[in-house]
Amino acid sequence: MSKLPNYHGCFVCGDHNPSGLNVRFHTEDEHVWTTYTPDAQHTGYKGITHGGIIAALLDETMGWAPTLTNRRFCVTAELTIQYLKPAKEGVELRVAGWVTADRRRIWETAGEITDSEGNLIARATGKYFPLSVEQTDNVVEYLSFDEGCVPPERVTLSRDKDGPAK
Repeated sequence: MSKLPNYHGCFVCGDHNPSGLNVRFHTEDEHVWTTYTPDAQHTGYKGITHGGIIAALLDETMGWAPTLTNRRFCVTAELTIQYLKPAKEGVELRVAGWVTADRRRIWETAGEITDSEGNLIARATGKYFPLSVEQTDNVVEYLSFDEGCVPPERVTLSRDKDGPAK
């Protein structure tokens, strides 16, 4: 298991964003995962996490999976979410994402959120457009690779020690 880098200003993973979720992503086998405990500032109805927070968590988690597989970052083309149960304020959530299809021009993923009580809160599928190697390198330049993180070579082709960028 390894941590993934983060961008300090990101709404989802930014540790310097006072309005953000401040999660940290991890990778294990072919899955990307994180945990998050919703609080009052991210609720819709009293005590229930806003659906947009659920969507943001799934989108970011699922978007990391093809980045690691293909060593290029991506942007969301389509996100489909099924909300199954409310995510309660104060109850820890586990978010997981993985690649389901790896096509040249579009990458497909799936993900789910479960709570600490074992309830399936939401599941999703996503389609992501890959960025170019140059665009990926631009993203890598502002990421924070702290102790315990995967190395930059894990997220970009241009840093491949075995040959030139593809």
